[in-house]
Amino acid sequence: MADDSSPVVGRVAEMATPVTFFFDPACPWTWITARWLTEVSERRDLAVTWRLFSLRFRNKDNPGYDWIRDELDAQHPAMRVLAATEAVHGNAAVGRLYTTLGTLIHHDRDGNLERLAEGIAAAGLPADLIAAGDEPAWDEVIEASTREGWALVGEDAGIPIVQMDGSVTTYFGPVLSPAPTGDDALALWDALVTLGRLEGVYEIKRTRSVGPQFGARP
Repeated sequence: MADDSSPVVGRVAEMATPVTFFFDPACPWTWITARWLTEVSERRDLAVTWRLFSLRFRNKDNPGYDWIRDELDAQHPAMRVLAATEAVHGNAAVGRLYTTLGTLIHHDRDGNLERLAEGIAAAGLPADLIAAGDEPAWDEVIEASTREGWALVGEDAGIPIVQMDGSVTTYFGPVLSPAPTGDDALALWDALVTLGRLEGVYEIKRTRSVGPQFGARP
């Protein structure tokens, strides 16, 4: 197998399309979009960078989030662990940990992430990483990443955010339930790429008539 310095690996990396995805493990809508993007990335050769967007920080003064504030507080140590994971173990490890945490929250109903240690282990990361959850220094990293995503879509939008390399515009969304799969998943991606080329498009929206519908447990 070629190592990371080989010409083959270098050519593959150059061919992949960079995409940045802003997420908070707490958000069910973002989780659905993440699973769609993961499927698309494998078929469209996308290199996804996983970035934190804290709903707890973004909505600290928003009374509309009072109903979930206790859960966001309980999950905040996991956000710190994700920030530490990126710094110490890199982007791919963040993607793996997001997958295990999202599975615990949305499929196993562990809203307070009492099984955080289990999620870290399932992602193939060292157990002592959990100590980062008690380190407030990571909050600055989380808040800076959140502000970056916030600046992309403006004051009245949130996550999910899919930022595509070379796009003129970046949107809040797509919000999906359920996420399309197969060729329909690719068709949606191609439509989003087209929207990203158009500077004057601001909103395409309709009222949701269903709750979050998750696919198979990862």
